[in-house]
Amino acid sequence: MQTFLERYWFAVALSIGAVIWAWRTRRRVRAAAHAPPRPRPPSGSVGPVPFRGADFAAKVAIVQRFHSKAIGAMIAFSFVSLGLLAVPGLSHATRAATVLAAAVGAFGSFLALAIGEGPLLRRLGLYCPQCGTPLVGGSDDRVPTEVVVCETGQCRCSAWLLDPADLPSGQGPDERYLPLS
Repeated sequence: MQTFLERYWFAVALSIGAVIWAWRTRRRVRAAAHAPPRPRPPSGSVGPVPFRGADFAAKVAIVQRFHSKAIGAMIAFSFVSLGLLAVPGLSHATRAATVLAAAVGAFGSFLALAIGEGPLLRRLGLYCPQCGTPLVGGSDDRVPTEVVVCETGQCRCSAWLLDPADLPSGQGPDERYLPLS
């Protein structure tokens, strides 16, 4: 037994660490599943709100379709560009011209996404009326704003955007997304 531990001490230590990690993760998942429902105010008690739940979800879906089309076009043009590099028998000039055209198409799709998102959000009214932040998207390290609004009914600035009656049962202000007030 002693020679086994001398030879495989690292594997034993990793195994013990993995068991402890799995046990702690299981406990956290079970605790999260039994979290008490968050209190939500009664319907109409937060004053006038700019969106109904289904209306907000439909507008977010429009923006997400725009994003997926633009990103899909960028990916398609990139694959065409890479695929044309691998085609045997094309002359260098033909290959360079088609790859350049595909690269221009990918860059054009990127510009359409970058330039077209702001006007689309303005047209759909997807800006917070209190702080002016877009209600779709977010940074890489935070939860997307549309998820925060759908889960809590509020913007990160604590402005109510959805009527509490439109939130799923047991949903309301959440300290994970909103500042405590």
